[in-house]
Amino acid sequence: MAITEFLLFILTATIGGMFLWGANDLITIFVAPECFSLCSYLLSGYTKKDVRSNEATMKYLLMEIELQEIVNGLINTQMYNSPGISIALIVITVGIGFKLSPAPSHQV
Repeated sequence: MAITEFLLFILTATIGGMFLWGANDLITIFVAPECFSLCSYLLSGYTKKDVRSNEATMKYLLMEIELQEIVNGLINTQMYNSPGISIALIVITVGIGFKLSPAPSHQV
């Protein structure tokens, strides 16, 4: 295995994270995570002969594909007519809000 490939993946992932951290416009916020995630895929499957590495790469890739399909399905305008989808989006948003904790949910 070439060390240059490994270092290139690490460098590209680091640059993607730095661009995401210093993003000022929407296109940078969109491109930087893509750069970071692509290098993460490649790094998770870097050791090709290790079974755990191959399994991790497949799970990571399938999880990303499933996430993209969910987002594409939510963007579809026909789904917004259903009240169940609206309730699901509200519950997902509240769950992510509690996970990120943008506002404290307790008294200090």
